[in-house]
Amino acid sequence: MPIINHFCITSKNYQFLHNLNLEVILSGSDDKDLSKFPNSWHKDNSGINISEKNKHFGTLSSHYWIWKNKFNYFADNDWIGINHYRRFWVKGEPYNIDSNNLKENMLLSIPDDNNFEILLPDKIILKDLKLSKLIKKGFKNYIKSPSILFNRRTISINLHFDLFHGYNFLNKAADLLDNEDKEDFKQYISNMYSFYPLQIFVSQKKYINKLYEKTFEWIFKCEQIFSKIELKGYGKERIYDFLAERYFSFYFEKNLKIKTWPYILLEETLYEI
Repeated sequence: MPIINHFCITSKNYQFLHNLNLEVILSGSDDKDLSKFPNSWHKDNSGINISEKNKHFGTLSSHYWIWKNKFNYFADNDWIGINHYRRFWVKGEPYNIDSNNLKENMLLSIPDDNNFEILLPDKIILKDLKLSKLIKKGFKNYIKSPSILFNRRTISINLHFDLFHGYNFLNKAADLLDNEDKEDFKQYISNMYSFYPLQIFVSQKKYINKLYEKTFEWIFKCEQIFSKIELKGYGKERIYDFLAERYFSFYFEKNLKIKTWPYILLEETLYEI
């Protein structure tokens, strides 16, 4: 069975990360005291990088670094896994797994079932929006479409983004996509009520390479619009990360055979070195 070449994106120096068989990349290295982190860790401000954009790009600065600095070492059919410091791909259901026994429970090779092109976490279902939340954040939305006041059981990706990240931001960004994706993406965000979250996945280099090419071409165009806006607060500060999360999901559903797979969310207290 093909092995998985795992990367882990982190912004902090956690003890348990030193014991795992994966490559760790430090996100936002430009703003950190690098003497507090292992020399063996990759830094997203080395090589070809966009670390200076990390404040608004979030994990994208690490995705970009992996793409530009590590992909030359892999063949097109090699499998690459992306993990975050609290979220890791595991062999089976993540019961009784914690940072102490994560190493022996990580998914290290591709499952026998080969009828897929990517492993993803379960989708997030957008539903049951509280009326108070809609009234507080969605004035423009319900003025434009009053029916959403009475049908809050299902929430489109577009409406959800309007409420939590900026009104009409996703629509404006969609207009900047290439002709191959623009209309399909607009339909996707308007009519879908769930998406694959977190930007963690396991797939082959050839598919991820295309994803990164299209994502960053688009995101750099988005920068030209949103860099003129004051990006403050959780919902807006990492706006490009949130835009990419929706596009990743769209790209996967449009282009790849998907298999959902378990991952562990480490909810325990993690100790920094």
